[in-house]
Amino acid sequence: MNIYVFHKWPDPDELAKQLGNDQQAEIVIVAEKWPSSLTAVSPAGQTIMQQWLEAKLFWQQQPVFCYPFRRSGKFTFIQPQVYEQWVQLNSGLANSTHVSSESVSKPWLTLPPPIPIDSVIIIGAGIAGAATAYALARRGIAVTVIEQHTIASAASGNHLGLLYAKISAHATVQTELLLAGYGYSRTLLKNSLSAGQGWLDCGVIHLDYNSAEQKRNNLLALQNPHSMLFQSVTAAEASQIAGMEVPYGGLWWPYGAAINPYSLVQSLLNHPLIQVLTATKVNAISRQNDLWQIACQNQQKSFYLNASHIVICAGAESDSLYPVAGWPLHKIRGQTTTASIRSEALQPKCALSGTSYITPQWQNKLCFGATFLPNQTNDSLSAEDENFNWQQLRQWLPRLAADLYPNASPQGHAAIRCDTFDHLPLVGPVGDTSAMLIKYAQLRLDKNYPLTQPCPWQPGIFINTAHGSRGLVTAPLCSEAIAAAMLGLPSPLSARLQHALHPNRVPIRSLTHHQTFRL
Repeated sequence: MNIYVFHKWPDPDELAKQLGNDQQAEIVIVAEKWPSSLTAVSPAGQTIMQQWLEAKLFWQQQPVFCYPFRRSGKFTFIQPQVYEQWVQLNSGLANSTHVSSESVSKPWLTLPPPIPIDSVIIIGAGIAGAATAYALARRGIAVTVIEQHTIASAASGNHLGLLYAKISAHATVQTELLLAGYGYSRTLLKNSLSAGQGWLDCGVIHLDYNSAEQKRNNLLALQNPHSMLFQSVTAAEASQIAGMEVPYGGLWWPYGAAINPYSLVQSLLNHPLIQVLTATKVNAISRQNDLWQIACQNQQKSFYLNASHIVICAGAESDSLYPVAGWPLHKIRGQTTTASIRSEALQPKCALSGTSYITPQWQNKLCFGATFLPNQTNDSLSAEDENFNWQQLRQWLPRLAADLYPNASPQGHAAIRCDTFDHLPLVGPVGDTSAMLIKYAQLRLDKNYPLTQPCPWQPGIFINTAHGSRGLVTAPLCSEAIAAAMLGLPSPLSARLQHALHPNRVPIRSLTHHQTFRL
């Protein structure tokens, strides 16, 4: 896994010659903007140029932009003003020195030096677990995935989910994450499944369903008049795109998609270096002889697995697992509804997102919803939630709702999503919570107290969870960040995002906000 760093755009032909057949190349380009033109003569150079042109479609002035490259590598484009801070968090870059914890103001938000990988266990087989396993396996790392139910059965179990980026017109952390993840997920999807086989290449219209959404969408369109990612459309234009009457205008995302998460998860896990153990529960995690011991149980027996590295991707069940057991994660119940359309009726040609969302037909069913019920953990289908989804659909698309066959009983999927206090996922290495609460106790008295003591890490333990309802957009890129941190490769995330998503922010917040939680 060679890393190539360029401080200007390389010539595609020269780059192709330098790379040869390196299928795991990590390309880092530091430049102000995308080149106005690219040319190549050789077939290999033309292939690189074509991939860069495809990537440019998804670049929206992100400070760090990542895109899959060749079979097992990636291309990372970084603006110079953020490069120095970014490179400090990337110990694997050539000609750079890893910055120690003592030299930064918040040592708990750094990365520990990579340790040799003996074996990797990933807990959870939703989109986060599958994407993490795939990011490692495509680089030659054998992975075992443990799932207590079946793959993509919890928050990843909807009939169809939407892939687009509901972003703010302001440069928030969440907007940066969604934009950074959108193009990466779209490319991973295209490379994993053929359109129509588990996903619909249909586009998404995010509708101006109230004055706040209209203001946000209009501002985004004004700020980005030449964007290839989205365009402002009137109600008439939205109706033409959708092939049916739509009551509002909005933002049209032509590369948006409706995805069956099960199909994507299954495709990602279908790799010779990935072993999947379903109907297997993790009962305990402990440290034994410099390895992690995972106590497992299935219907036949209890057994133990050993690993040098563990990645917790268990969604709403993550806070039951050591070393994040007891962390104050938020649980939110959501339910979608599926229904069949009358054969003679018009159906949407694209996905629509408003007060709720609705997809085109896939496998003879449309999918719509979803409900949002905090602090509820019952994942059984609810008649009340079914009625709510129908009510929402009738309010904004009454003609379409009338053209759907009513369900005699609730149809769809209910699951518990996982979220955090700041609505950002937990992505990265995990510190020793008990030790951090002692070592950084001064933060209870002064949250800005300058601390430089190195973070006490849990060696080889990472977490990739709490993606809420945005996992299709955020989880694949965050999985790439996990693989990069484990292998000492360039991170696909800016330093700002790495800090904002760092798991250690949760226990540190308990100190700065005078909170307690049961470990």
